[in-house]
Parts: sequence; structure tokens; C-alpha cells
Amino acid sequence: MQAKVNTLCLAKRKPKWLTLRFIELTSTESVFYSPAHNLKGSSALIVIYKNGLTSKTMQYIASQSTYPATVFLNQNEITKRHCKIRWFNQTSEIKRCGHGTLAAANFLIDHFGYCPEVFTSMSNERFTIRVKKQRAQLLLKSIEPKKSELAEGELKSVFSVAIKAAYTTADKNGYTVVLFNEEFDKAVEKDDLKSLHVDFNALNKNHKNAVIALSIKNIDKKNAIAHFRYFAPQFGVNEDSATGSAVSVIAPLLFRLHGLNKAKLTQQSNNGALLNYEFNNAKVVIY
Repeated sequence: MQAKVNTLCLAKRKPKWLTLRFIELTSTESVFYSPAHNLKGSSALIVIYKNGLTSKTMQYIASQSTYPATVFLNQNEITKRHCKIRWFNQTSEIKRCGHGTLAAANFLIDHFGYCPEVFTSMSNERFTIRVKKQRAQLLLKSIEPKKSELAEGELKSVFSVAIKAAYTTADKNGYTVVLFNEEFDKAVEKDDLKSLHVDFNALNKNHKNAVIALSIKNIDKKNAIAHFRYFAPQFGVNEDSATGSAVSVIAPLLFRLHGLNKAKLTQQSNNGALLNYEFNNAKVVIY
């Protein structure tokens, strides 16, 4: 089956890279949106290419895009059970990208009627796809964060409110989850996580991980809701609009602190996003 090139996502004038002989087709796909809650989610530019597209050219294409992620798939692999995947933002290659992977999977389902069972990143991490009602669900291994006084100290100058605790997955190139004091948690009841002030210069200078600001609004296990925001100026993104891969860290932490094995997550970025997850046996299903 052949899919038509979708240039609606691009500038009115076709960019020069679209004429490259390596490019088979392009399109865009959005995920984690909720019209009922006025949440726009996030979108990705999907580029399917033939053999020969270099990393340098991939980065150039991504630099011309206005989307948070540009996803690259090889035409020869998208019909197989396992498919390599690469993601870039405007400045650099992305190590993990849950929203881009789900966007790519849904695009393939919608336009070709099939999707690989597993996408594999450049670091050989597996992003398993489940298809339910013709929509993709992302299955990731959970990543257990550890409480870190060092991370808590490094981030004191970054946020406008006092930090209650910080949990981190690594000293560098990992994730740090930040929890705030009870007074700020009460403010979040009014959706005020948006008002959290972040000193991006201090974050970029003092801390080597992406940072997830997290707060629980409702810990009723049957209807749990959490708010979060995601900051990573160290990796070229001050704030990500919708962040699927971060749930692999959020889910085990919420289970440890509150006994939750599923919840709704509202990402309070400018666009806003709604994510659902289920956590079981060190694995997280995100949809």
C-alpha cells in the first residue's frame, strides 16, 4: 500500500529537503490530546526514508521542523516485527521519546494498517507496541528512581517553591522527579502547577538530568490524578509539551509512595496533555 506525502504539516513553500531522493513520505501525528479538557497534546513529524539518509541530514531536517520531535523510520523495516527508530529535536538527537514512538505507531496503523511490534532505539532500548481498538499503546520497562539529597540540593535555586524530596535515576543523562511541600500541593488542587517558576539557566548549569515536577491531586486509587511538568534545557528543550517516556519513572514512584498501579497524568505545559498508564511487574503501559 502506498501513502501520499502529507505536506500540510510543513511550511506553505515545500522545504528543499522534501525533494531529497532518500525521502519516501512524511506526515504528522498527534498524541495525548483531549478536546474535552482543551488539551492539545503533542505532535511529531514522521519521516520514512530509503537507505542512505545520514545522521547529519536527519538533524538538518529536524532543525527545519517546528514540531517537538522528528521521527525517522527506514522504509525497509516498517513492515517487519522489529524496526529501528530515531528521534531528533531542532538541536540534537533524542535518546528516548515516548510521544514520538506512539505517534509513529499510530501513523503506520492509520495509513498502512500495520505496525511493528517493537521499535528499537540507537541505544538498543526496546519500545514495545500493543494495538487496542486500532490505537497504539506503548509498553516500557519501568525505571526505579532513588531518593537523592544531592539532586535536591542542586535544584534549590531552580524552583520558586520549597522542594519536599527529589528522586533520581542517574547522576547524569537520566531523570529527576521533584516533589514539593504540602502548601504547594494544595495550590495544585487549583491547577496551579502552571504557575511554578523555573530558572532554566540555573537548571542547565547545576543539574545533569531532565527534571519532572510532580504533584498528586487525587490519590483515590480508583480515580487517581497527578499533575506534572517536564524540563530539560540540558537536552535542548526548556519544557516538553507531552512526555510519554517520563511515565516509566513516574509510575513506579507513584506506586511506591501511594500504592497506585494506574492513574491519569495531566501534563501542565502550555499545550497541555492527558496520559493514561497502567503499572504492573516492572512494566508500564502508556496510552
